[in-house]
Amino acid sequence: MIKYVKAFFVLMLMAVVCCGGASASIVEDLNVTYQLDGTYINADAVAPISGGGFFLGMTNSSGAVLLKTDNAGKEIWRSYLTGESVRSVVALDDGGCVLTTITRTVDGSPEEGYTFGGNTTIVRVDSKGNVVWESPLADTGAGDIAVSGGKIYFAGWFWETNTGFTQSFLLSNGAPGNDQIRLGNETSPMIPLAMLLEDDGTLVLTGGTTAYLTEESMYAWIAKVKGGIIQSEGVVRTGSADLLYGEGACGYDITRAHDGGYLVVGSNPPFGVTWASGLGWAAHVKADLSVAWINELPGCYVPYAVVQLGDGYLAAGMDGYDDPVWLTLSLGGAITELQKISQNGKTSTFNDAASVSTGKAALVGWIMPDSSSKGILITLVDTEVPVESDNTGLLIAGGVICVIIIAGVVYFLVIRKPAAKPEKKSAKKSGKKN
Repeated sequence: MIKYVKAFFVLMLMAVVCCGGASASIVEDLNVTYQLDGTYINADAVAPISGGGFFLGMTNSSGAVLLKTDNAGKEIWRSYLTGESVRSVVALDDGGCVLTTITRTVDGSPEEGYTFGGNTTIVRVDSKGNVVWESPLADTGAGDIAVSGGKIYFAGWFWETNTGFTQSFLLSNGAPGNDQIRLGNETSPMIPLAMLLEDDGTLVLTGGTTAYLTEESMYAWIAKVKGGIIQSEGVVRTGSADLLYGEGACGYDITRAHDGGYLVVGSNPPFGVTWASGLGWAAHVKADLSVAWINELPGCYVPYAVVQLGDGYLAAGMDGYDDPVWLTLSLGGAITELQKISQNGKTSTFNDAASVSTGKAALVGWIMPDSSSKGILITLVDTEVPVESDNTGLLIAGGVICVIIIAGVVYFLVIRKPAAKPEKKSAKKSGKKN
C-alpha cells in the first residue's frame, strides 16, 4: 500500500507543477531597453496595439519619436515627429495611433524668476508610421488625450494664463471642434494632467492648480465635463501635514476603480518635478466625486501612472532616491508589493503605464545603468489572473497533462486494487525421523 500512497503524492505534485500552482506575486515577463544607435534616452508613453505589440512615444537627441514594436518589444518601424518629446499616445482600431508631442521653453533666472512656455502638436499616424496630419496648438501645454468614434478629446492648458481647457478635434483631419471649455480661472486655475473618457462621452479629469515647476499646487482636483459643460467637481487632496515634503498636492493620473468611481494618484510637487522631496498618494474617489479613502505611498514619492491590474491596481513612478519604482495596491489602497530598479542615485523613472489585459500591464520610462540613458519597456503579469488567449496552446497542453495525471490517480486508487495476499501455509512437525 505504501508504494501507492507514494505514487499518489508524486502525481499530485506533478499536477501542481504542470497546472501551475496558485501564486500571489506579480512577475515580470518582458524587459527591453532602447538606445538604438546611441540616440534613445527616454520612453514617455505606451499604448498596446490590438492584435499584439506596442506604440512607444520616445524622446531622443533629435526630438520626438514614435516606435512600433511586436509583442517582444522588438522595433518594427520608427517615425520622427514634430516636437521634443511625446506626452501621450492612443492606439486606433485601424492599426494607427493618435499622440501629442510637446516642446517646452523656460526663460529667466533664479533671481528674476522663470517664465514657462511651449507648444503642443496633435499627430495622427497610420499603421505604417506615416504622418496623416498634424494639428499644432501654439502656447499650450498637453495634459492628456482620448479618442472615441470620430473625435479626439484633448485636455491641456494655456501657458500665458496658466489655466486649463478641454477641446475636441476631428479624427479625420484634426480640425477643432466647437466644445472648448475653460477649467477654473486666473485666480483659481485648474491644470488638467490626466483624463479618461466614459461611455456616455463624459470626460473625467484630474490635475493641480499650476503648471509652473517653481510653484506649489494648492490642491489636487477631479472634475466631470460633458458637452463643454462642467457637470461636477471636487477636491481630492489639499496637501500634506508633513513639513519635510511641503503642503502641495497635484493629481497625476486616473483610472477606473473596480468597485465604482475612480482611483487617482499624485504627489505634492507640480507634475514633472523629479526631486526627492515628493510624497506620493493614492485616493479612491466615488462616482459622485467624494473621496472614499486616501493613502500615502511610502517608497513611491512620485507616482506618474496608475492602471488596473488583476483585482487591484498598479502604480509606477520614482522613489525618493530617483529610482524607477512600481507597486501594487489592494482595493482598499494597501501596498501589496513594491519593486524598484536601483540606479545608484542617478535620476530615472517610469513615466507611463497601460493595461494590456485584465492581468497584464506595460510600463515605460528610462534608466541609467551606466553613463548613458536608455528607454525601458517592461510588462508585468498578475499570476493569480487566468492567462488569456495569447497562451491558449499552453493552456490546452497543461489541461491535457492535468487530465492524464488525474486519470492516473484514479487508476491507482480506485480501478486498480492491490491483489489479495496469498495465505501462508503452516508446516506441521510430525516429530518422526526419516
